[in-house]
Amino acid sequence: MHLPAARPLLRALGLPCPVENVSTAEVQSLQSRGWAGFARLNPAPIRPAPAGLAFDTTTESDALQWTKARSISCKAIRHGYRYLRCRGFSAAALGLAGPPVSEMWLSFGPDDRLIGVDIYTRGMSAEQVSDVWDHSTAALNRLLGAPPIAFGNASPAALRAQAGETARVQYRYSNYLVTITASNMPKIGLAVRLQYLSPGAAVRDNAAAAT
Repeated sequence: MHLPAARPLLRALGLPCPVENVSTAEVQSLQSRGWAGFARLNPAPIRPAPAGLAFDTTTESDALQWTKARSISCKAIRHGYRYLRCRGFSAAALGLAGPPVSEMWLSFGPDDRLIGVDIYTRGMSAEQVSDVWDHSTAALNRLLGAPPIAFGNASPAALRAQAGETARVQYRYSNYLVTITASNMPKIGLAVRLQYLSPGAAVRDNAAAAT
């Protein structure tokens, strides 16, 4: 919801986006609190990311070379942490099914290592939603098994039943979080979001020190 495309909806609800002005320390504090609840979970057996990217290894410079090789145009942004915002490119460049990606954010921690990949596609047809959802969930199923968290019905008919309908699957580990969400948003239409997250070295080190 805090991606630029959805911020007008937040403002309409009287909820200004909190990431416009924030320090690195504030982002790290929020991130640490968010991951604290996962500390007792098992680590992920594998941490899938789009082909060629690796959590806690890929740097911003590496990512820029990676995007350039795939003809993906990106802009560097700082909101406490550093990000690359990439728009309007072929899903096939990421090894994904479906229509062109509306927006992708690559997030980098204080050590300049990749900690997040957020891929968002909106204004989709029914067939496109099914293609992206089925391809993405099947890939995770093969690598990680059935999702421990799943709710909603991702069929286009169910999503179109009314505005705000949402389906989601999520895998949670101490060092990895992946969420796939299909939704029917007012003024945006059918959309799918793929979010892959790592706590990063800084958050892991802080958690270890606290224990």
